[in-house]
Amino acid sequence: MPFSDFTNPYQNPANIPQKYRQHIDLQKLFKADGSYVRPAEDPVTMWALQILVEQYGVPIQAMELELNADFAEGTYQSGRRYQGRADVVVYDDRYADSVGNLDVAFIMVEAMEPSKKVGGTEGEGWVDHLNRLNAYMSASPSARYAILTNGKHTVIYRRDLDYPRKLEIIGDLQKYESAREAAQHSFYTVILNPSEPDGIQTGLTPLTRDKFREVLGDTRSGCHSILRDNEGLQPQEAVDAMVKFLFAKWYDEQATIDLVKQTGESRAYVFSVSNETDPERLLVQVRDTFEKAKQWERETLAKKFGDDLGVRLAFNEADVLQFKPHTTMEIVKRLQPWSLRKSSADVKGGVFEDFLSKTFRDDLGQYFTPTPVINLMVGILQPTVNDYVGDPACGSARMLTHVLDYVRKQEYAKAIANNGGNPKGINPEEPTQEFIKFRDNHLFGAEYSRNVMHVARVNTLMNGAQYADLKVMDSLERLSSITGGISEGLPERPGFYLGGLTMILTNPPFGSKLTNANVLKDFAARDGVTKKKGKVVKTISQEVAFINRCLEYLAPNAKLAIVLPDGVLATSSMQDVRDWILRWARLKAVISLPQETFTPYGAGVKTSVVFLEKRETSLSAEAQLELGKEVIEADEDYEVYMARIDDIGYDATGRLSVSEEEAHLPLEIVETVTDFESLSGW
Repeated sequence: MPFSDFTNPYQNPANIPQKYRQHIDLQKLFKADGSYVRPAEDPVTMWALQILVEQYGVPIQAMELELNADFAEGTYQSGRRYQGRADVVVYDDRYADSVGNLDVAFIMVEAMEPSKKVGGTEGEGWVDHLNRLNAYMSASPSARYAILTNGKHTVIYRRDLDYPRKLEIIGDLQKYESAREAAQHSFYTVILNPSEPDGIQTGLTPLTRDKFREVLGDTRSGCHSILRDNEGLQPQEAVDAMVKFLFAKWYDEQATIDLVKQTGESRAYVFSVSNETDPERLLVQVRDTFEKAKQWERETLAKKFGDDLGVRLAFNEADVLQFKPHTTMEIVKRLQPWSLRKSSADVKGGVFEDFLSKTFRDDLGQYFTPTPVINLMVGILQPTVNDYVGDPACGSARMLTHVLDYVRKQEYAKAIANNGGNPKGINPEEPTQEFIKFRDNHLFGAEYSRNVMHVARVNTLMNGAQYADLKVMDSLERLSSITGGISEGLPERPGFYLGGLTMILTNPPFGSKLTNANVLKDFAARDGVTKKKGKVVKTISQEVAFINRCLEYLAPNAKLAIVLPDGVLATSSMQDVRDWILRWARLKAVISLPQETFTPYGAGVKTSVVFLEKRETSLSAEAQLELGKEVIEADEDYEVYMARIDDIGYDATGRLSVSEEEAHLPLEIVETVTDFESLSGW
């Protein structure tokens, strides 16, 4: 270990090499006359500092000396408040704050007088300095290594990042790889290249869906398997961890590009490893990249939503990305060659369809609607850039991202047509200004589970919709608690307000009952489905409550596609519900799904997709009785499209019944969408 050969070479400051003695970052060691501030300890500090530079490759500019620290009660000396100065702090030179200052500590050094004995308990002795160093380390969220030395004896520690954050003695440090060195030998580096689009060469390859499936989890070497095997995570916990890695990786790509544009120097990604990579440092880097991604998301959403962010953020302050160094290294190895940002929208959407709903359907099936069903719903509704689209039970937000992709493709085709049929110069990801406005302002999702919202937010983020208005919310709460008492929607207030949306696609939870008396009364107050023969019912199924809430959110003539159990459509006990629906909306289509549609996801209930168009004004039960024949005659004039899907593309076990290419859009789905448009339409 290089620290073992102390001979106190710098007892005389004049012996310090000029590059150190005159370096502006080291001036805190010296008085105006050139002598040491602390004659006994500072020579040890200088000796340790030189070893870090010469033997371990730490850049001087990555160090800070005599860093003031102020620790709250309970961290040191029986709970008293303690102020001190960390002798040397080594930062990770990949990270800087908004003004260029390094802000992620990695190594801390505590120097003491050579005369102090190892383990000595005298005042300002070894034990005091160790306690002080422990306090410094505990106060830093990122510091990983600690060095305590009196010159004659040196101990190197690694800090456990989990509480109680104890210091463990290790043999030696691994070489510090500077950001500049990493850029020189990393295979995955961003460089300036005027011949490339945007003047940047990223070094990463766009993904195919098959490759993403392989990388994330279809094989024993996939990321999901690594997380389960190395960390002992349950399947759902491993999925949540994988979503965090994807969030950090997605952010790392853009942050690295931004740094290269800002500095003009090549940069290696954080998600990039080589033979020189210290797994301990990589752990900290990935952890802090995740923290910076959270900060970026908070600042980005604040531009649109102000301070109302608590229910909109993918991750809160308590969420961390921290696993064993070996686990982190293995995950990074698998993700490093691929670009999440440059992969197509189809592939990025496929991440959550293949990785989350197909590969792990047994664990997370309740959160997902099969892709063929979503494509059926989107194809029938035919959203445009003028629609305000919502899903009050959005799960992973896949319905919203499918709508986004559908509109993107429509606008791309329109842009090409307007360009004389030439796609040159048209960005398929942002084909028109109308599309950008739609993407940033017209998508709304609500999800009850914060864990599922992690997936939803990252899904929309990776599809370019960072401004999608997603929030953690109980969509069946009293309406005034959701809207803040605001009673109007479009055109001034799009979203989850009365009349705030022009289109809803949703697959609400089935089977549970809504029994909250206050909520039931709230629905009834607006002639809701919970009002029966002038009285408020005591209970109602969740799926029926969602129909009521969706129709409230929709503007007049707006469209609804909702997956419902067939019992709502057929059983005699639901006749009053069907009558109520027809007072509020026109029935446009009912498409029966095969029994096996949800069987692979753990639900055997027979379902259909119901398509409704909200009336200009709803007809109360009293008005319907008064108008009677006139209402019936008026309603006899419109057609209702009825269809049955027999092959959804897979069987009850989830095995494909069609080719891989047709899996997401099987022939019967295509034919049904075409038939609806030709025979009925909107």
